[in-house]
Amino acid sequence: ARTAPPPAGPATCDDLVALEAPAMMGELSDGQKSCLQKRMSTASQQTEKKKISLVLIMDAEAGGESKAWEQLMANHLENLDRSDPNMCFKYAIHLSRKGAGHAHGVIRWADYALENKQAWSGATYKKNVYGLFQLRAQAANKLWEAASNDYTTDNTDESKQKAEKYRGLAKDYSREWLDYARASEQSTKSPMALCVSAAGNVAFCEG
Repeated sequence: ARTAPPPAGPATCDDLVALEAPAMMGELSDGQKSCLQKRMSTASQQTEKKKISLVLIMDAEAGGESKAWEQLMANHLENLDRSDPNMCFKYAIHLSRKGAGHAHGVIRWADYALENKQAWSGATYKKNVYGLFQLRAQAANKLWEAASNDYTTDNTDESKQKAEKYRGLAKDYSREWLDYARASEQSTKSPMALCVSAAGNVAFCEG
């Protein structure tokens, strides 16, 4: 007699390579995702955790699940691996769209990406390094704007110092962006405008 097929058990996730294709399409089932999450939390090796995490990130991005993607990215970069400048850059861009409250995070992850910028070369290097300097300068500018607004309503020495601190940061970062734009022969228009705004004079930015 023929044996009946075994009943469908819980989703398995043993073969990561086989799961990459559906993950790229954002088509992992809830069962597969929870299986991967469980496997990631119990894996003893960091390399295995990283591989599982990347599959889950791929699936969340392809499936347009921005909240899940953000949580997975944060976990990956905070706890597993922050050596990939592309991931740090992507996460910094994501945070930059969320307003001044996330500006510190933008600067932090842009810095991590810049630490590993040697992973890029040629035109990609130039474009990405310019973009990272831009992200940092604009994030510092948001912090300065927010602190300046606070100072107008809360006229204390503390809020004044905070505004001055972030203005200094905006000035330094916009100058770095401008210097790199000049050195790499890319557009200086936006970094110059930001630099002059933060410095309060053209001389600092032209020198």
